[in-house]
Amino acid sequence: MKKNASQYVLFVIFMLLGILIALQAKNTMAVKNASANSGFTADKLREQIAVVKNETQEYRKAIDENLIMRNDIIREYIETQNDDQLTREWEIIKLNTGLSGVKGPGIAIKLDDAPARQDDTPLDFLIIHDQDIKFVLNDLKKAGAQAIAINGERIVPMSEQVCAGPTIRINGNRHPVPYVIEAIGDPDVLYNSMVESDWIANMSQFGVRVEVTQSKEIVLSKFSSADKLDRYISGLEVSEK
Repeated sequence: MKKNASQYVLFVIFMLLGILIALQAKNTMAVKNASANSGFTADKLREQIAVVKNETQEYRKAIDENLIMRNDIIREYIETQNDDQLTREWEIIKLNTGLSGVKGPGIAIKLDDAPARQDDTPLDFLIIHDQDIKFVLNDLKKAGAQAIAINGERIVPMSEQVCAGPTIRINGNRHPVPYVIEAIGDPDVLYNSMVESDWIANMSQFGVRVEVTQSKEIVLSKFSSADKLDRYISGLEVSEK
């Protein structure tokens, strides 16, 4: 009975989301057809585009609010079941996917661009790129890091680190140097992995500033887009293979 009730609630929520998406698509198509048939001038087209953008943002906001509501309903449903096993499984899922904040011992790594250009060293070797961040993250993961964050942004499988001019975009947000990478795990093992890292040694050789410190307690927030996680897994289906 409980299972049927939960399925009904989820069905209603998914139906609401489907209606919102359908309305957005219908509105966009109507604007396109009107533009094609009415001989709009360039100025009128720009105005209409601005209107469509605003409406699209409103629809996205409404969809995000419904996703948050749906996640809250799922959470409340789990809490009301008085099922310890179900609750434990849900907590494990949140831990493994970065959907909850965590704390524990670990290390903090501060990376900053070289203070000044040295001799004829190419500028690219003196500044930190997304590739440098990725190599450091790989070394941390190999050393058994259980949770990682960059400048407070929790790193999960769908997180991206992309160069955007003098900044790096992480989880859709721009961050300038210095970059502070925090990792939870065995402090000694993680620290040694950074000290012995060839990539860290290479950056230091060109003047890039690297500081590695151990800590008894590292506190990491949950994934910043946890309430919009559905966007990252849209279209995926569970497979038994």
